[in-house]
Amino acid sequence: MNIFKTIFSSWDYKVINKLIKLDNQGKLEEYLNYQNECFKKVKIIENHEPLLPLKEYLNKDIQINLCDLKIDNTNNEDRLYLRKSVINKLNKAQKLLPSGYHLMIRDAFRSEKLVWDLYYLYCKRAKQEKPNILDKEADLWVRNMLAMPDDLVPPGHMTGGAVDVILGDDHGDFIPTQIKGTNIVDLQKQNYTFFKDLPQDILNNRKILYNAMTKVGFNNFFKEYWHFSYGDGYWTIRHKKKISIYGIPKINKK
Repeated sequence: MNIFKTIFSSWDYKVINKLIKLDNQGKLEEYLNYQNECFKKVKIIENHEPLLPLKEYLNKDIQINLCDLKIDNTNNEDRLYLRKSVINKLNKAQKLLPSGYHLMIRDAFRSEKLVWDLYYLYCKRAKQEKPNILDKEADLWVRNMLAMPDDLVPPGHMTGGAVDVILGDDHGDFIPTQIKGTNIVDLQKQNYTFFKDLPQDILNNRKILYNAMTKVGFNNFFKEYWHFSYGDGYWTIRHKKKISIYGIPKINKK
């Protein structure tokens, strides 16, 4: 993972490299403990920036194609909000893309209820795959995959500062950023932003997405090539800052 040395400062590289090592070793509890030590340094000073509806404020060249979270009674319209600065940065990132490339929003704001619904869904799946797994083990597994409302800092999606985004073409179809038809283990491996064992065209597409998003101020979550954030606790850590400007926004989004 030496590629991280070229894109992160020495402090960021140290933290991220440690997390990668723990993740690869399957040390789930150690991973969370180390991450929490980083979160303890973060202070949240909410700037009260409003959540704005994507359909009104997003550049028309940016496509919206929300992923199916497989949760019953989910109102997808409630997910179509982000902080004002996040939307502005998405609009700027779109202008940096080559002709024929479009940002495609797959997920945006998540309410606390939605995050907990995801938690219970993932725990259920874990128990289906491993019937003998203990509740504590399922909880630990899910928490290594999903940021939770009771974490030391709020999940990025709950703050309105995080967005899941990939690339689409002029027809609204996906521009390849991963290999289709692979098993779950291979899928998890290639979720890493800088996973090298991919065809060159896919690596190029990921680079296009990553460069456009980071140039306007977003930070990527290294385990998910599609997840970018600004202003939340995770962004704060990766930028060597101490103050997060986004906490949990008010329910009246606008």
